[in-house]
Amino acid sequence: MLTNKEIRSTAREYLRGNYKMAVINLILITIANSVLQSVVRTLTGESALNMRMTGETLPNWDSVFSMQYSPFQTTLNVVLSIIVALIIGSMQMGNEWGYLDMLDGTPLSAGHLVKPFENQLSKTLGVLALQAVYVILWSVLLVIPGIMKLYSLALSNFIYFDNPDMKTTDILRQSEAFMRGKKMRLFQLDLSYLVVYLIPVALFLGIGVSAFSMYAGAANADSDALLYQALLLVGLMLAAFAIFGILTFIVEPRRKAARAVFYSEVLKEENLSIG
Repeated sequence: MLTNKEIRSTAREYLRGNYKMAVINLILITIANSVLQSVVRTLTGESALNMRMTGETLPNWDSVFSMQYSPFQTTLNVVLSIIVALIIGSMQMGNEWGYLDMLDGTPLSAGHLVKPFENQLSKTLGVLALQAVYVILWSVLLVIPGIMKLYSLALSNFIYFDNPDMKTTDILRQSEAFMRGKKMRLFQLDLSYLVVYLIPVALFLGIGVSAFSMYAGAANADSDALLYQALLLVGLMLAAFAIFGILTFIVEPRRKAARAVFYSEVLKEENLSIG
């Protein structure tokens, strides 16, 4: 099996000519998620446009925290949120399938995002739902077992792509079998990409702590100092979101391509092939 460094190098080679489409697919998934979440908030009465405000153009904190939702609204919110999660999960699954096609020489396309909806949608939803249930149940014990279960099932979507007729439970079992003794390898591979996100976290935590320590006496400060603190906090949050967003479009295509190469290497060890 290739080393993680070799896997990353191989993934970069496969992404040549496909990187732009990989970013576009991420943008499409992000837009779809934002639109669906907005619809959910509107239907459940959580949208600011549907809030009962006492004459304010925008809700204040008192009006937000004083709002009460009926059991029906709460149930509707949970049901719609699950539906949205399954839809976005299916699009993400299709995106992962695209990287396997890429390894076979087929260019990435937006059409990959809808492939899971085209046939056997019930099985697609079943694979996603079972993965979520298993990870949640293991996470109830402790965070570490939940992470271990997450990595045990990391190849499920790839296996489903190669074996669409395999039973849902068998797909998950096959992933667990393939990942036996390899979970740390994949975790280290992911970490080599995700560590980049620590840069903005450390930067903005450092700036935030330094800035607010300068105004430690804000309790008896004037309104201008308090306003400055609030604007500083909002500015840091917006900047953090912007940097995370930029890093996502840089890191995620490479990480997902590397995962596809990792899967192909696992199949080689098992004397199998993609497709």
